[in-house]
Formats: sequence, C-alpha cells, structure tokens
Amino acid sequence: MDKDIWLSTLWDEWLTSPVKHADAEVSGLLTGMRRSNGTFSTNRLRAARRLTGPGKVRLWPLTSYAGKFPLGISMATSPGRKPSVKFTFPPRILKAPSGINTAWAWLKGLWGSTGGLYFPRTGYYLALIVSDAEASRMTQGVLELTGLSWSRHKNAFTLRNHDDITTFLYNAGMTSGALDFEGRAVIRSARNKANLERNYDAANIARSVKAAGEQLRLAEKLVSSGIFEALPEKLKEVVRLRLSFPEASLEEIGEKLNPPVRKSTVAYRWKKIQAITEGK
Repeated sequence: MDKDIWLSTLWDEWLTSPVKHADAEVSGLLTGMRRSNGTFSTNRLRAARRLTGPGKVRLWPLTSYAGKFPLGISMATSPGRKPSVKFTFPPRILKAPSGINTAWAWLKGLWGSTGGLYFPRTGYYLALIVSDAEASRMTQGVLELTGLSWSRHKNAFTLRNHDDITTFLYNAGMTSGALDFEGRAVIRSARNKANLERNYDAANIARSVKAAGEQLRLAEKLVSSGIFEALPEKLKEVVRLRLSFPEASLEEIGEKLNPPVRKSTVAYRWKKIQAITEGK
C-alpha cells in the first residue's frame, strides 16, 4: 500500500475508534492545539470532527462537561492557507490524567491534534510537537507514565524504537494501524539492510580494485628497475602472481601461493615490498 494511503487509513482508524475516557481525550486533544485567550484552534479537520462531529464518534457529548459549559465553534479561512477551526472552552478543561488508562486516552487526543508518523529515506519515527512550554511540561509528565523511550528537544517528543511506536499506536486506538506498521517496518528494515550490504560490497570491490591497480603498478616498477631480482623468493612469488592476475583479490592471490596463505599474510608481504621499493 502507498505510504500516503496507509497514513490516511491510520488517521481514519483514529477518527472512528471507540471512546473510553472522553474527558481525558478532550484534554489531550486541546493541549495539542494552539491557544490564545481561551480560544483553541487547529487546521487538522479530523481533530475537529473527532471533537464535535459529524459522525458517530463525537467526544464532546460524551464528556462530563457537555451541557455545563457553552461550546463556541467557528471556522476561519484565508487565501493560500488551510481552513482553521476555533473552539472556545474554559481553561479548567485542561487536566493531567490521573493514571495510565486515562494517560493513554489523553495521548490519543494529543496525537490527533499534534502527532505524526514519518518515514524519511531511511528509518521512521513518531513525533508529538506541542506549541508552548506549558503544554510541553504537561506532555512530559504524561509520557513518563507510558514507560516508552521518548526523546525530547524543546517542545518536540519523539519515538524511534519500533516496538515503542507499535505500542503507542495500539494504545492510542489504532490497532490495525499498529499491526500494519509492524509489517511495513519489517519490510523497510529488510530493504535498508539489503541496501547497506550492497553498498558495503560495492565499497569493498572498489577498494580491492584500487589496491590491485596500485600493486600492479608497483610490480611493473620492480621488474623494470631491477629491484625484483633482489627480493626474497616469497615476495617474488607475490609479485609474479599479481603480474599474472591483475584483477585478483588478496585472498585469491593467497590461495594461489604454495603453500596457500591468508589474505592478511599477502597484505603484509605487499607492505614489505612497498617498504623495500621506497628504501625503508
């Protein structure tokens, strides 16, 4: 499945997931929004839909606040920008969760207003980025309850561990998304490993070709200068083989010697040959 389509499916699952602790989820959802003088705003229309509808799953009617506080909603639009939805709530709605169950409901809401799952060229990570220091302090306290390996930079909180991301998605109501992520992560990891191995092999080949070329030029220089005849027999044998097999690796050269020797031994002999050539 295409990455963008998969992410859209993930968000749809979040939007329609069952509500377990409405007050806590609303608090998390609002914490991730921009705030100004009691007004909360977001350009994530899914977050607005989760909060007030339309749809079967609407948070606000399920909270203990419904009917007690007036709910102000407005839509703001401007050329070249995404439409923004604004809500007016009393600030006391923002509360830190009291336990792990309400903490996950709170984080489920926060994810909706400020979370994201990202797939750069290599790897993947999940991020929660809040807009101010107060929201950051509250988020830090809630994240500590999860036991996951969050990293923090200013107001951004990040997960990079595969198992931690899966755990977050599952507990934030995206069960199918968590299972799909497992599969995508495995495939991506295998692909990255294959690329690393291919690049490593290519680099090794390049180094071997370069070394063989340098040894071939050195062998020709030894012969033309007359130094070759003064070399010990073991070193002469290495030079002869390089001249006979210009593209052979050190390991292949070692296998052709009598008796055969290891790659490291051939490399050592070439260092001795080079030192003799340079008069060291």
